[in-house]
Amino acid sequence: MFLKLATTGQWLEWTAAVAAVAAAAGLWLWWTAPWDNGNDRWKLVAAQSSVTYGQVIATGEHDAWAFGWDILGIGAWLPMVDGPHRPTAFHWDGDRWTKSDFLGKLGGIGPVAASAPSNVWALAGEDNTSVLRWDGRAWTIVQKLPATAGSLAVTADNDVWVFGDHTAWHYNGATWSEQSVSFRAFRVNARSASDIWALDGDAPWVHHFDGKVWTRVNLTAALPKAPPPSDDSPPDPTGPRLTAITADPSGIWITGEIGASSFLLYQTGSGWRSEDTSAKAGRMVRDLPPVPDGRGGHWFLGSTDINGYDSALAHRDPSGHWTSVPSGGELTSLSAVPGGPLLATGVIGKASGVFRNLP
Repeated sequence: MFLKLATTGQWLEWTAAVAAVAAAAGLWLWWTAPWDNGNDRWKLVAAQSSVTYGQVIATGEHDAWAFGWDILGIGAWLPMVDGPHRPTAFHWDGDRWTKSDFLGKLGGIGPVAASAPSNVWALAGEDNTSVLRWDGRAWTIVQKLPATAGSLAVTADNDVWVFGDHTAWHYNGATWSEQSVSFRAFRVNARSASDIWALDGDAPWVHHFDGKVWTRVNLTAALPKAPPPSDDSPPDPTGPRLTAITADPSGIWITGEIGASSFLLYQTGSGWRSEDTSAKAGRMVRDLPPVPDGRGGHWFLGSTDINGYDSALAHRDPSGHWTSVPSGGELTSLSAVPGGPLLATGVIGKASGVFRNLP
């Protein structure tokens, strides 16, 4: 009888331990489960698969846009076959997301920029040559460019810049003018009509427009040096590559890569400085610009893997302190609502479309 009771007690203890482990495992699985509407950090606010790999831009405290594309023809039915694309656009009015009648019939969405909720501009088309504008009521085609354009800067409804290969087109609210520039603009960002910054697509330089002329700034002295080659890190023949730029009241912020390392380049009172961001924000594989948080800090969307499937979201405050924030999915673009939450496109668990971060 004594041995039987002891065995029963051990059985009860073992059963209780298993139940505790199962409960803990169940709680962990619930906490990390791929919910249909996001996860514990991101909530799906627009279930629109066409914008999963597109871009989102917040244009006001209660206004934002998400752009993407639908695949047409046979490509829409066969996953391994690509086909013609039809641009799509969805508008957020502070309450709900609704599909907008976008004028682009074929092709993709190029750069998007805005100075106000009623002044949103986009490049679209098969060659990204149509310049479209949202005036608060409808989209219109403002201009069709004779060449491919890849960069866009908007400071006001009467100050819009579109950049191509050593060419720039400027809109003054009434007419367009074309001018030659000495560089091929890769990424452009502006703080005002007399303070526009452009990355050079052919060299590690940045160009600044003061309202009258463009001036080249050579960043070579501030760029990080490539690490010595090794079996895991072969030599990089291209050297440092600048990938994105943000110009805001806090300064000029440029991301880049050298070899397998990512870095941040920023302007200080004494010049330019660089900072390695690989361990803080991951690889900048999507070439997304730093996103201002409205308080002098910035959000960075990197990746923990070379393909960008696992996103690494990080925040840098004005003092230079970094904080990593788990994303739990693949985020493809990022924007911050002024004084409000972050918006992102991507895939989290079973959900895809536009997400909003939870406090």
